[in-house]
Amino acid sequence: MIFKNIINTTGTRIINAVFNFIILLLMTRFIGKEGLGTVGLLVVDITLIQLLIDFLGGSALVYFASRFSVSRMLFIAYLWNIFIVTFIGLIFGYLFHLFPGFQEMILPGGFGFWVLMMALFNGWMQIHFNLLIGLKKIRTYNLLFFLQVSLFLLGFLFLIFVVKQISPLSYLQALLLSWIITAIAGLIALRKDLKHFSVNHLFSNTGKIMLYGLATSAGNTVHIVNKRLSFYFVRVLNGLAPLGILTAAVQLTEGLRIIAQSIALVQFSAISNSDDKEYARNLTIKSMKFALTISFIALLVLLIIPTSFYGMIFSRSFMQIKSVVLSLSPAVLALAANAVFSHYFSGTGQPKINLYANIAGFVVTILLAFLLIEPFGIIGAAWVASGSYVTSALYQYFVFRKQTQTPWKDWLILRNDFNAFMQLSRKLFLVNKA
Repeated sequence: MIFKNIINTTGTRIINAVFNFIILLLMTRFIGKEGLGTVGLLVVDITLIQLLIDFLGGSALVYFASRFSVSRMLFIAYLWNIFIVTFIGLIFGYLFHLFPGFQEMILPGGFGFWVLMMALFNGWMQIHFNLLIGLKKIRTYNLLFFLQVSLFLLGFLFLIFVVKQISPLSYLQALLLSWIITAIAGLIALRKDLKHFSVNHLFSNTGKIMLYGLATSAGNTVHIVNKRLSFYFVRVLNGLAPLGILTAAVQLTEGLRIIAQSIALVQFSAISNSDDKEYARNLTIKSMKFALTISFIALLVLLIIPTSFYGMIFSRSFMQIKSVVLSLSPAVLALAANAVFSHYFSGTGQPKINLYANIAGFVVTILLAFLLIEPFGIIGAAWVASGSYVTSALYQYFVFRKQTQTPWKDWLILRNDFNAFMQLSRKLFLVNKA
């Protein structure tokens, strides 16, 4: 069942990666470097708001979905989502009134309203996704995930080629529409799990979700800041055009992590529904071997492609992408390991370990950002990311080894692992071919 879920999830993520690649091509060809830089910064803004929403609407829902009333958790998460978006709107509206220059740095183009609306509906959609994962409805989750990215691509194509709207707004409108429709579909998918709502245990459930969500959200917040803080440094020190190239390279490398993310997602769902520590340990080791092996192979393919090919595909103004991808290579592998370790610790009720790991990476980010980004630009930003992610993954590894007493030889890829890997690859090929 676990391998079947991995195959289905990976197939969905591969389609997602292909669609996102097409969107990236459209962005580089039509929107340009500055437009892509604007979109990249706005997506970071939305992601940061989502981190606050995740406090009561994130992975805590996955962990407690099989333990608490789904309707009660949905009620808590909905209220929190609305509160956070409203609060952010009021706070930043006041700050932007006092410091007009600050607004352009955070929201280039004055897309404040769009960011708030997109954060609201993305939060709504992610709440449904997390509950579906926690209820082990991976197939339904995959279908909704596919629906969202398909609607996004179709909407973006329609706005560019039919409406002739060539601007970052086209990207935002298409993305928002896909989130709204998928959020509605997610609620429909959960309808059978929404039993009669009762306020009994409402406050006690909220307290437990808050305790779990505090460490998880704090860890995720630091993790995302590690991933995206460099965007703001590049925006201030180098401008929107270099930020556009960095955004393109980051999106390209994020496509390499589809299988690692798929494996970790299924791993999280399985571990969070089990109390067997040895099962969790063995599943994490197997997941890590698959994730790192496939990520490494995919990374080699991307690095073999000549620089001229990148220029031909994305236009000559984006030829620096390969150099950025090369500098991000350690980050790609480290993030694959981080995904597996993070889902292990979250699934076993230890989200604070991920928080500590991300804090360690954040310290490295701050130290290296001031040293490398100004003199080396976007290449320096890629080095900062690699240093941060490797630090976080190493911290998680040493904690995992200490807790589980896992010897180093258990991480070696043996013949049985290779056979299982080939079996999984063949099944994945047949599923995608079909």
